[in-house]
Formats: sequence, C-alpha cells, structure tokens
Amino acid sequence: MKKDTIVQFVCFATNLSLDAFAANWERYAKKLMTNKVEPVLQQAAAAKNKFRFISQHEWPDRDFRFTFMNERKSEHFPEQNVKVVQIGGYISIQGTRRKPEQDNDVKLVAFISHDENDIDFYHQLPFYHTLHIYQAYYESCSYGYVLEFFVPENKADELLLELKQKNGVEAGLYKECFVEQL
Repeated sequence: MKKDTIVQFVCFATNLSLDAFAANWERYAKKLMTNKVEPVLQQAAAAKNKFRFISQHEWPDRDFRFTFMNERKSEHFPEQNVKVVQIGGYISIQGTRRKPEQDNDVKLVAFISHDENDIDFYHQLPFYHTLHIYQAYYESCSYGYVLEFFVPENKADELLLELKQKNGVEAGLYKECFVEQL
C-alpha cells in the first residue's frame, strides 16, 4: 500500500449468505477498481458481528470517492435486504499486509470511536502477531480508527472479549472471501 493511498471501508448489515450477497457486491465493486487494485471482501466469522461483510477499497488520495451509493443516494441494495454503511476513508499509519502471518491466524477487526485518545493501549494488548492501524482521513468518518489484529485462532476470542470491554469499540472476527474475478 502506498503512503498516499486512502482505504475506504464499506460495511454491510444483512442476513444474506455469501453467495447471495456476492452477486450484488460484485456489481458495485466493478465500478471501484482503480489501477487494477481489486477490492477486498471480508465476511464475519461469527453471527454476532454488527456487520456481516466489510469491503476495503484502495484509492490514490486524489481519486477518493464514496462508491456504494447509487444515483438516488440510497444506502441499501434496492433489491435485497442489505444495509450499506459508509465507514469512510482512512490512511494507514501502521502495517502493510492484509494476510495472516501464520496459517492458524485470524483477522480481528476493531472499529474505534473518535473519542479514543490512547491508541497505545491497543499496542499493549496480548496475543496478536501483527497490528495494522488505519486513522480517519476525513472528519466525517464513522470511527477514529480501524484496527486489524492478526491473532492465533485459539487466542482470538480472548482478545475479542478484551476489546469489547473497552468503551467505544466495536469488534469482530472476519475472514477474507474469495469471490470470482471481477
């Protein structure tokens, strides 16, 4: 990821399965591909996550735009029961990779409120191998930070519990979805 890149997070609240959701997502995602950088789709690994899917899109900062809105500014896929939640554009301030460090690692995504002023707290948490931190690029972003922890699967629930005990944190386990080529 380049230094002048903005990562747009778009979250989806739905009960649809991956197969049913992917067809709708692909239609929108095709419009987003810049410089042949394909968006990354992640699916919740547990049913109790706030968002069932998270889509990440890389943009050069000069080309950034909100993308999952149609001409009527709808925040839903009109033909399905899918609520689209624009989280916003973020810059990477730590970390560079999206894949687990080890085969048994899982990704834990934490959305941190704008009220958080002690980002060092997250560096001190146990169990994770790698921490990727995105900071809000615009004031209108839904959260101040988005954190991706890569943690061994057998320790993920413990780290998730610790994160959820902190005020202003929404967190869940996610896995990357492999969707047919756009």
